[in-house]
Amino acid sequence: MKLFKYVPAAIILSVTFNQAPAADEENDVRTPDIKSQTEIENQLMELAVANFDSNYYRQLLRLHKSKESGNYPTELAISYLMIRNFREKIPVYSWAEKQHLSFPKDNTEFLVEDVEKYNDLIASGNIWNELVGMRPNVPSYLVFRTEIQKQMKSLAASEEPYTFRLIKPGFSGPQIDIIKKVMIAGGYLDENCPLDGYYDLELTEAMKKFQSDNGLKPDGIIGEMTYDLLFKNSSSKAVSLARSLIRMSDNDLYSNAEYVFVNIPSLNMHVISDSKNIMESKVIVGRNDRQTPTLKSQINNVVLNPVWTAPSTISQKDYLPKIRADRYYLAKKGLNLYMGSEKVDPSTLTPDDLTKSGFRKYRITQAPGAKNAMGQYKFNFPNSESVYLHSTNSPSGFNKSLRTLSSGCVRVQKSNELAKYLLRNEMKPERIDKIVASGKTFGVPLSSNVPVYIAYWTSYIDGDGKFVYLPDIYNLDRKAEKLPLDLINLYNQENENL
Repeated sequence: MKLFKYVPAAIILSVTFNQAPAADEENDVRTPDIKSQTEIENQLMELAVANFDSNYYRQLLRLHKSKESGNYPTELAISYLMIRNFREKIPVYSWAEKQHLSFPKDNTEFLVEDVEKYNDLIASGNIWNELVGMRPNVPSYLVFRTEIQKQMKSLAASEEPYTFRLIKPGFSGPQIDIIKKVMIAGGYLDENCPLDGYYDLELTEAMKKFQSDNGLKPDGIIGEMTYDLLFKNSSSKAVSLARSLIRMSDNDLYSNAEYVFVNIPSLNMHVISDSKNIMESKVIVGRNDRQTPTLKSQINNVVLNPVWTAPSTISQKDYLPKIRADRYYLAKKGLNLYMGSEKVDPSTLTPDDLTKSGFRKYRITQAPGAKNAMGQYKFNFPNSESVYLHSTNSPSGFNKSLRTLSSGCVRVQKSNELAKYLLRNEMKPERIDKIVASGKTFGVPLSSNVPVYIAYWTSYIDGDGKFVYLPDIYNLDRKAEKLPLDLINLYNQENENL
């Protein structure tokens, strides 16, 4: 009963119809109307451009080549079934799988019955409604599609990036002319701008405008984030958009009236209520070797003046080597060592205690106060990664453009405002201030849990309807950004025909 099996390693599609002679049209694969054909091609192309599974890209090539061989109806049916199969599995995949586009290997085999249902949809005139229903449940989906096509149609040559170095106004060197050419191509400088290798006032003002347009601090300094965005070409933008469509596909996200949303690449937190952004705050996320995990959960309690307990990773990697070198290190930093409920004097630790295995039975804590690493607020939500949102005793970090500084947790600049918002039904703001001022630890369960999402969206539409492209700070998309040349050419050819 199998119609075909897709074999990724060999790119083999074996069609085993076992059908009546071709003259018997009831057993042929039907061809939908032109509008539906275009919709199938567009949805397949978006999955191909997301560049997470080469099967979609290879099927796209097969589909277009089949127009010359006469096998187009069959390849169109295969394309439809592949898209439908992926759309049906999206709700099953975890939030983290969608953010990382790391899906289990798909060995789906489609059956004759699948094509019969496809034929029935065409025959009944319902194929178009079916295809519209298969579109990602993402606000402004068609606007994303148009932008992807726009980026893929762009044939403008991009400048080859120079090896990164921090560049400030007044700098001179060969890198400056590369930057100027990029700014000219982007419309930030006019084409008569002198290519003299000097970072002058004109370039400084243009760079500030570029940074402001992309949500960066407009200081004219070309750091890592500005550098990343300067050299984000049309191909990488298209990939970002297509991958964002998958990352955004979550029914729960759009059904929640209220939620807290952290987007790692934007280094910002938002509180959404009734589809409105009622609070926005800078955040600090995990550094590259201790990345903040992507997850969705529910904030169920807020702790005022929390006690900090160092995660085992931090205890092992950060504190253990320092305790070996100086038994009084913890005391100097205002930290305490415990085994169970018993406080331990680090000077009594044996060499065996100071091995990685021996140190596992200990935990390091920090009492509430001005030195506490979590500051005055901790926002708890169940998760397997032992992370949470919290304030900090080092607010200077929020002044940095690239705020990848934590060990995985999310530090929130407006933690006081967030606490008062989440606890608005539990206690008055004045009482919260009084408890915080007392320095005593006080946990407050929420009467109604608030969903929290930690996402990895490198592109999105802002409140003004403008597309925002963000640096890929954890390099999750780096390998996918360079699309195959024949896919780019195919997209351009297809767009010319649409």
